[in-house]
Amino acid sequence: MPDDDVLVRVSKVSDKGLVTIPLEIRRKLGLTPGTKMIVMATEDAVVLRKGVMLFAKEPPAGLLRKIRTVFSKVPIMDIEK
Repeated sequence: MPDDDVLVRVSKVSDKGLVTIPLEIRRKLGLTPGTKMIVMATEDAVVLRKGVMLFAKEPPAGLLRKIRTVFSKVPIMDIEK
């Protein structure tokens, strides 16, 4: 997915720690019930990735660079208002 094609939507964490992925994003990525997701945390973000990746203890540096690049282009919004 090109960087220009990044969808940004807002979702809340439930009291059980669940986050709903908005329908538009689920459709775009073909996410269906039972789809395996990789959950990664950076300094200030949680990143979900479709599929299964195998790596030792840390994700590849190139992947982390791409994640930081994409997130640096997304404006931070105050959604509490």
